[in-house]
Amino acid sequence: MSEFSVIGKSVPRVDALEKVTGKAKYSVDLTLPGMLYGKVLRSPYSHARIVHVDTSGAEKAAKVRGVVTGKDAPEERVGWIRDRHILARDTVRFIGEAVAAIAADSVEAAEEALELIKIDYEELPAVFDAEEAMKPRAPVVVHPDLFQYTRTPLPYPLYRFEPERPNIYVHRPIRKGDTERGFEQSDLVFENRFSAPMMQHSCLELHNALAVPEPDGGLTVYDSTHVMHAHKADLCRLFRLPPSKVRVVSLYIGGCFGGKAGMIVPAIASLLALKTRRPVKLVLGRDEVFLDGTSRESMTIYIKDGVKKDGTLLAREIRMILNAGAYSGTTTLVAKNATFGAVGTYRVPNFKLDSYAVATNIPATGAFRGFGSTEVLWAIESQMDMIAEELGIDPLEIRRRNILKEGEEDVCGMKTHSIGARECLEKVTEWIEWDREPLKEEDPWKRGKGIAIGNKYTMPATRSVVNVKVHPDAAIEVRHSAHEVGQGGNTALAQIAAEEFGTSVDKVRIVFTDTAVTPFDAGTVSSRSTFHTGNALRLACQNVRRQIFEMASEKLKISPEDLDLREGLIYVKGGDKTMKVSDLFSPIGFLLRGGELTGSGTYTGPLESEDADTGQGKRPVTSYAHGANAVEVMVNVETGQVRVVRNGTCFDMGQPINPKLCEGQMEGGLGMGIGGALYEEMVLSNGELVNPNFMDYKCPSSLDVPAYGDVKSMIAAVPHQEGPYGAKGFSEGGLVAVAPAIANAIFDATGVRIRDLPITKEKVLKMLRSITGKEGERKSKG
Repeated sequence: MSEFSVIGKSVPRVDALEKVTGKAKYSVDLTLPGMLYGKVLRSPYSHARIVHVDTSGAEKAAKVRGVVTGKDAPEERVGWIRDRHILARDTVRFIGEAVAAIAADSVEAAEEALELIKIDYEELPAVFDAEEAMKPRAPVVVHPDLFQYTRTPLPYPLYRFEPERPNIYVHRPIRKGDTERGFEQSDLVFENRFSAPMMQHSCLELHNALAVPEPDGGLTVYDSTHVMHAHKADLCRLFRLPPSKVRVVSLYIGGCFGGKAGMIVPAIASLLALKTRRPVKLVLGRDEVFLDGTSRESMTIYIKDGVKKDGTLLAREIRMILNAGAYSGTTTLVAKNATFGAVGTYRVPNFKLDSYAVATNIPATGAFRGFGSTEVLWAIESQMDMIAEELGIDPLEIRRRNILKEGEEDVCGMKTHSIGARECLEKVTEWIEWDREPLKEEDPWKRGKGIAIGNKYTMPATRSVVNVKVHPDAAIEVRHSAHEVGQGGNTALAQIAAEEFGTSVDKVRIVFTDTAVTPFDAGTVSSRSTFHTGNALRLACQNVRRQIFEMASEKLKISPEDLDLREGLIYVKGGDKTMKVSDLFSPIGFLLRGGELTGSGTYTGPLESEDADTGQGKRPVTSYAHGANAVEVMVNVETGQVRVVRNGTCFDMGQPINPKLCEGQMEGGLGMGIGGALYEEMVLSNGELVNPNFMDYKCPSSLDVPAYGDVKSMIAAVPHQEGPYGAKGFSEGGLVAVAPAIANAIFDATGVRIRDLPITKEKVLKMLRSITGKEGERKSKG
């Protein structure tokens, strides 16, 4: 691999000083003169018809400046399938749905006025279970007009409605070979059901927006989102405003993980601002974020595998059922994208998959770190260990035998390139000393080790545009809209720009994302920023470099191809002639010709069409990044308590732009993965969320992750030929294999196999009792 000057170096984050000194500004911090405060009234019913709304009491309340209901809201809907009004108009479909909103001089005044709004409801039958809802001729239809809704146009197949099953938003099939014949040829067939619950993103910063009506009738929205251009497009559509009159500004974000892609908060703030003609700030409470913050969907996975006695996979069938909740949100995309978690790692000659997103009367769900891959890999990697146990094969060896090799086609027909799964697996198992027996603990504690591998794809067919300007002092200004969300994206982009211009990172300035200033980007989603925005940035830099060399060649009387650029100096290759970049700005002739050095770069991720019925396509994703986890746990067989005491993560992100930032993403993924594996679950009772706060919703703390010296993050750099300098997107990937690795370690320690996340101590203890007759005595691993 080529030697780089800045790429591959762990330079400090470009935003570190602002954040540690408290100077970093988030939209939730902003206040403006004359600003009002918004609050939202929410439905107490899972499914009901709105009979009558009386807002007269609230409108007369002191300090109230505006009240809006569904009748005041735009007729246009939001969502990938446009199925939701920003305020319910005729029907509410989940407990917590926004029904009305108030703008007042203070938060307290707005909250008090909410109680003065009187709404009469006619309660309707509701359905909460996705498998019940997807049955033919379901007694409860969540959206009777589903087939008439407008659908967001996409460059690949997604929407497959089934009239006989009207609660199915999306059905995504994949077919390869003949699974029935594959099962007939198999020596053993394994069939199991796994599940993963609803999870909350648990961002420190609450969902918020500050909407400002402009004198010309336009709108500026300070929006805590990572998809600002998408939000701008929706605001234009909702309020019938021209793009030139809508501006979305996104400052620092206090976490998102996919949870701030929803439109409801900025849309309601904008509706109130346009009505009152004053700035309106809307900040959800923590309970509201739980209710209407597009949490991760729950998923049930049925998996059936046929194998030879040597562990070779011959056939696999997977049926994934996603409980999307009351509105489609981005879960329609999750239903498709989750399938790639099942595609990109193993060689399976006969494969059948069906993924469904199903409408029910629970809170709406959406994108979550991993974009569905985490849940399906939970099932696959648990079952791989179950197969190994039954066959008497080492779990490491069964994976080695089935991992795709370079150049092989995966089950969708995409040729495998740059696959680092094997290298990752070898690194983590070496670190955790896989072949050594775990240390013996005194009763009641038992130790065990577990491994799992996974992948995270980079979304295809999305566009990034980057603009670059070089100033007279050779400083570089980068304008892009792939928002920094805490992952270090701006630092990585600054390193790319510095590498292209042969300078240091401190000479690069990243402009804050603002649709009036920064060009289009599909957003910080699906591990795409490094790959897509990074490539666009390189193209923009190369555009400016060409301009510099063309201008310098006239001065130096030498061909542009013979010039190089380092630290603000233009060099003649192999010679001693130089000139400063700043010298290009001094002649009056240059000012007359152009005035500044700017360039733009556009990159669109590749996509080759795929068959809607089989999912077969030569390039359904931009790239895959692979990784592995090896964990060691301690289990208290008297209480069921599980402690993760050691973890090794290795991920192949191609050429790492900044290794320390990559390690940070793996460690962050580990913490989130431990939460999903052992603690986190949004609990519903008849559609009502019973734990909408951090007192009752259990998140891991620093005490629940392994100690500093017992966590190892490793890199397997297998470069991708199309990524910037060989880099791949991977930040979501640190999460995807954690839960099955922990489950497999628990089994190694106790013989207990849990199939439903989270693996709580109650579940472990119950299973221990069932296989032993009493706690603490293990019969066998079988």
